[in-house]
Amino acid sequence: MIKYSLKCSEDYCNNKDPFDGWFQNSTSFEKQIKAGYISCPYCGSLKIQKNLMSPSVKSSKGVKSKISSNKLKDIQLNKKINKQIDMMVVLRNLKKEIQKNAEFVGNNFASEAKAIHEGKSKERAIYGQANSKDLEELKNKNIDVINVPWVQDDN
Repeated sequence: MIKYSLKCSEDYCNNKDPFDGWFQNSTSFEKQIKAGYISCPYCGSLKIQKNLMSPSVKSSKGVKSKISSNKLKDIQLNKKINKQIDMMVVLRNLKKEIQKNAEFVGNNFASEAKAIHEGKSKERAIYGQANSKDLEELKNKNIDVINVPWVQDDN
């Protein structure tokens, strides 16, 4: 496995820290970049490039680090924040895919989903808004729906 230090080339991410990516080999990295599988964890952009890196050489000497309790708390807080950022990136990417591959039907979501299920409307992917009562009714009629949190774009 190869560990690459990666950087987003968007203006928004100029001051952000690089992030790591693990790949089976350099060919695997190139294929994934070309296919658009690698996105920025900060903004979701696909404009990713390798960052300058130095080879990693393991030392045979055991080095013990002294981390203060305050430093440990900061590290744990940063991990929690990074997980939240990662989830926001996943939700933004999911939103982009839905918008690209489905038709927006707005507040008519429940009625359009019923019409598709009953064969009264052409079968296609749709998205829109529905209240909890309508969603429950769709589920009772065995109509599969997914409720996705619609996060704001971070531009």
